Amino acid sequence: MPTPEVFVRPFAEVALTNITREYPFAAHHVARGLIDIVPASEKNPAFANSFDWHSSVHMHYLLASLLGTESARSADWRDEAIETLSAHLSEDNMRAEADFLRNNPSWERPYGWAWAIDLNRVLNASEISELRTLGKHTQVLTDSVFDLVLEWLPKVPEPVRHGVHSNTAFALRRILIGARTQDRSDVVDAVAKAAHRFYAEDQAWNFRQERSGHDFLSPGLCEADLMAEVLRQDELAEWLPGFLSDLTPESPALTPVEVLDPTDGQQSHLYGLGLSVAASLMRLAPKLLSSAEHSGNHEVGDHARGLLTTVDHLMAPGLEAAVSDEYMASHWVATFAWESLVLRNH
Repeated sequence: MPTPEVFVRPFAEVALTNITREYPFAAHHVARGLIDIVPASEKNPAFANSFDWHSSVHMHYLLASLLGTESARSADWRDEAIETLSAHLSEDNMRAEADFLRNNPSWERPYGWAWAIDLNRVLNASEISELRTLGKHTQVLTDSVFDLVLEWLPKVPEPVRHGVHSNTAFALRRILIGARTQDRSDVVDAVAKAAHRFYAEDQAWNFRQERSGHDFLSPGLCEADLMAEVLRQDELAEWLPGFLSDLTPESPALTPVEVLDPTDGQQSHLYGLGLSVAASLMRLAPKLLSSAEHSGNHEVGDHARGLLTTVDHLMAPGLEAAVSDEYMASHWVATFAWESLVLRNH
């Protein structure tokens, strides 16, 4: 498997191309009247690009992440990337984006919300002063998301367990990590409380039948990822092995699905599925190994090591699709590819 540095330039080129491409664009927004029938950029001045709002947000996140790599320090695309991010993530644009979320509180919930938190987090953590300034600009968007999360979670009767954008666990994990970074204990507590309510009693997830043809997430692994952040070590050591007991290297859930029609935007989700599953396995396997060490259960350790043998095979189709000429994949897959590559490297 190549190192992440090999992909920095091609992914940066993809991200820059995407966030400066206005069309095609899927607004995913309910029009309340003719006043809402306007170009997307009038409603969303920063993120009306890269095919849809959430993909734009995480492509900005990807570009900011890539700027933190060693090879980006002297890259010929560095200045353009910083200038583009600075233009898009201006104070005025971020206020407009935050206002739009507040005025449309169910829009991009929770997937787009989570990526907005991640964008702010990576900007604040950057060694580049211009990006840290953009972190200050995006704080208004992050604060809006935190407020929306606090209002939303107590009203949710059940989590969404689909393997697409509406998945509850995938977003809550990212929001939780962002809230911890900013010492937002109110958000951390709300997410932890919801996670316990939604998932604490789950056992032996059925990985043989969870997958469907539009998935880019594993509902079971997203849940496990979230609970690994929420549960105490002793609680996780008891919960996680049982929850993952049905998952083996031979499970259908750990076998890449061939994309027969790359132009089909829903089917192309399957490229991301292998990447997100691989990333989850690489986060969860160390938790299983830790559990095995504390319990002395060698079967759990063998289970973890077996799961990791599937990672490279799962990642391969998505790595290729991330830089393909087919926009239905290339407008979003590189973010998932980069996160899995970074985990693979460590």
